[in-house]
Amino acid sequence: MTDTIKHIDKLKGLEPKDLAKLETGAKLYLRHSNISFHVVSSDANGLMIRTTQGKHLSGNYADEVKLIELTRDLFGVLPGKPVIAVQPLIYTPVLVDIVDAKWIKEKMAKHRIQIEDIVADTGIEKTSLSAWINGTRLMTQPVKAMFYFIFTDRESKGK
Repeated sequence: MTDTIKHIDKLKGLEPKDLAKLETGAKLYLRHSNISFHVVSSDANGLMIRTTQGKHLSGNYADEVKLIELTRDLFGVLPGKPVIAVQPLIYTPVLVDIVDAKWIKEKMAKHRIQIEDIVADTGIEKTSLSAWINGTRLMTQPVKAMFYFIFTDRESKGK
C-alpha cells in the first residue's frame, strides 16, 4: 500500500480494510482533482487533517467549505467517528497563468508594442520571442512571468 495520505501512520490501531478505504478515496481525489491529504495530528480528541488542492487541468477548484466537507466524508468512515478538524488550503491561481499567445498579442496591440521593442527591453532573440508570441513554442512559467511583468509594468506607468 502506498502512502497517498501523508503521515497516515499517525492513525493508530486502524484495521487494514479501513486504511485501504482511506487510501482508495485519497487516490481518487488526487487523480481527479489534485487534492491531497496530510495527517497533522491524531489523538484521543480527534484528527487534524491538512487538505490541499493543487493546480489541475480541469480548472475546477473546490472552495474551503468543499475541502472541509470532502475531508470529513473521507475520514468519517473511521471507527469511533473521531472529531475531524480540517486545515483547507485552496488552490490560488498564479497571476502569470493568464499569459498565453492571445493575451500577449492583445497587450502588444493595446500598448502599440512591436516585437523589436521587446527584443530591445529583454535582449532575447527575435525568433524565440516570435515563437512564444505566435504560440508555436511552449511558454514556461518564467517566460510567462517575463511577459506578464513587461506589460503590467507598462500599464502601471501609463505607457
